[in-house]
Amino acid sequence: MRRKNSGVIDDKALLHTTTGQTKGAGLEGVVVARSTITSIDGQQGILRYRGIDIKELVKKSNYEEVAYLLWRGKLPTKLELASFKRELAKYRTLPKDVLNLLKMTPKAANPMEVTRTTVSFESALPNKKGESFEDANMRKAFQLLAGIGSMVATYHRVRNGRRPVKPDSQLGHAGNFLYLLTAKKPDDYSEWAYDKVCILYGDHEMNASTFALRVTCSTLADIGGAVTSAIAALAGPLHGGANQMAMEMMEKIGSVRNVESFLDGELAAGNKIMGFGHRVYRTDDPRALILKDIARKFAEKDAETRKWLEIAERTEAVMWEKRKIKPNIEFYAGVVLKALGVPNDVMPAIFACNRIAGWVAHYFEQYADNRIIRPVSEYVGPVEQPYVPINDRS
Repeated sequence: MRRKNSGVIDDKALLHTTTGQTKGAGLEGVVVARSTITSIDGQQGILRYRGIDIKELVKKSNYEEVAYLLWRGKLPTKLELASFKRELAKYRTLPKDVLNLLKMTPKAANPMEVTRTTVSFESALPNKKGESFEDANMRKAFQLLAGIGSMVATYHRVRNGRRPVKPDSQLGHAGNFLYLLTAKKPDDYSEWAYDKVCILYGDHEMNASTFALRVTCSTLADIGGAVTSAIAALAGPLHGGANQMAMEMMEKIGSVRNVESFLDGELAAGNKIMGFGHRVYRTDDPRALILKDIARKFAEKDAETRKWLEIAERTEAVMWEKRKIKPNIEFYAGVVLKALGVPNDVMPAIFACNRIAGWVAHYFEQYADNRIIRPVSEYVGPVEQPYVPINDRS
């Protein structure tokens, strides 16, 4: 994790597009980094972490192992995974100062904004005596991976007047989050399902929050500051809030009978249907397909989930019929998270709780071979304007 070199990008050797151009709205198609972490084949609908297909990881792995894979570039041995889990367990209990901050936070605050502020606060706590910048960043990486879920769950409890719950050493990452949120140990399927949600949110190449993190890291900011930048970007409704808005849309629809008329009205008004479309995938989002299968299993035993799933599947069918647009991860994530007992306004923070694995990997990849990210803009404003004294201005 040591830094090899630093400098300033003052040319366009790396900044290019797949079409050979150097600019595009929203940087679409622009390559800003070379990475070994995550690859996406948008035409075939394939997502891979470190070369391993996401479908295989969901089927055979768990979130802690996937986090290790993203960070280290390889799957861990049994001993390495056990050590990794022990390190995470050390940091799952929040520091007293962080807990006090959450207790003081207004009850009406947005959970994602609370998470951003709490991460920033925790990163400002003093480093250990004699701790190097690199060692402090690695310690903070474990604190973040283990602790963001604790922050989100704890804030939800205290804002509702409930006591925070202490982590259970017998539960892993997924099980502990559900336990800290609800104060009830999850059943086996719920724990398994949330673990898969965690894996699916683990990383997704160079999206807005990851790019924000890498830009911040490129200035040699610490990992807490970089993750704060990422969460700030994620909080925007065009990035991390779609799972909540998709679920709230389904609640507005209310019944599968209302789907088509509701969508007709929204589309006629020019409104965006949240949870649909993707900048990269030109076919099915593989994560959405997996989440739909998970939702179907919940629906077999739970009438409410069955209702939301029926609305979701009908919405998917109508959107394909009318606009040829597929759902993305956020659409079915809302249904699954609802089945797991996650409140609507906490859903966006789930993204941050689990994308932290990928953010940490990107931070250390950027830091290891860093050049400050400094693109250029094309000036299109007026030129050679005279200065007009204030008394002469109309």
